[in-house]
Amino acid sequence: MSYDKRYLLRFFGATAAGLLVIFGAGFYAEPLSGDLTRVGGWTEREFGWTEPLPEMPIDGNFPDMKAAGILVLGDSFSLANIWQTMVGRERGLNVASHNYEQFVCIEQWLEMLESNGVLAGRTVIVESLERFFPSRFGNIGTCRKSKSRDKSVVKPFEAFTHGEIPTSRRTGGEIPTDVVYLLKVLKNAVLEALLGSDATIHGVAVNAPLTSRDLFSNRRSDRILYYYEDDAEGSWSDEQIGKAVYSISAIQRRIEAAEGRFIFVLVPNKSSVYARFIVGRPDADRYTTVIRRLGDAGVATVDMLAPFRGHAEKEVDFYLPDDTHVSTKGYRVLGEVISGEMKKMAAR
Repeated sequence: MSYDKRYLLRFFGATAAGLLVIFGAGFYAEPLSGDLTRVGGWTEREFGWTEPLPEMPIDGNFPDMKAAGILVLGDSFSLANIWQTMVGRERGLNVASHNYEQFVCIEQWLEMLESNGVLAGRTVIVESLERFFPSRFGNIGTCRKSKSRDKSVVKPFEAFTHGEIPTSRRTGGEIPTDVVYLLKVLKNAVLEALLGSDATIHGVAVNAPLTSRDLFSNRRSDRILYYYEDDAEGSWSDEQIGKAVYSISAIQRRIEAAEGRFIFVLVPNKSSVYARFIVGRPDADRYTTVIRRLGDAGVATVDMLAPFRGHAEKEVDFYLPDDTHVSTKGYRVLGEVISGEMKKMAAR
């Protein structure tokens, strides 16, 4: 056999072996479906939920905000339109939702609503995840980009009903073959073996031990994944919280001045909801402080932490074990609490 043939055989043999290893590792890891498994380098085999979840109806995002009874500004907890569907059906109103990423800054969203005269008689709901509270609302008048604010109508986003939000059973994409992801999986496996089962493994997705195995349905239900920025709340200052509370109070005053009604919804972090079960979790509860400060400032808000904790302790997979988001069980409670608050406001 010539040298060239031997070289080609070795080359293709090594390539085939490498591909076999990659596909084998991806097959073992299972197709990705959660954001924390994806960014953190953890496998769906260990952290993908296994019990069926209740299905919930999802309506399309109402496209005409001028004909909507409820206007929403939200983040990823609003993109699937799940809780809005529930609230809209409960209240018999159309819901038009926008996302923060559609605007240069929150001020642009406010000016759009004011300049188009859509606030009178509407309920305006601002939803935000807890970890973004000071950064998102610290100074709502400062735009992220140096350009003039555009007051033209920005259409409500087109809701995707087939994305990360599960309806019944977990569905992932293709077998992961991303070498970077698979190397992260290998690194994490080595770290876990070296540090032991009681250790907290830090990274973009923190992997921490739990005192209960009954909270999630995944294989490694003795551990929890949560986003690393949750741990930064311990460094929030009173001044940071105060600025954000002032900004939200200013939003409410502007909406009420235009004869609209306002509700602020702060969605708790996953680690806040399960805090008492996380081994070694420091006492850095800022959610309760924020809600109290908002109430003292007269802001119409709802406390989601208590109902979330109550349900999460009794319902498996209230939050998804592989994701930062709640499951359909969590969206149901989110919709129930918001709808209940709207009912109270209407009765006043």
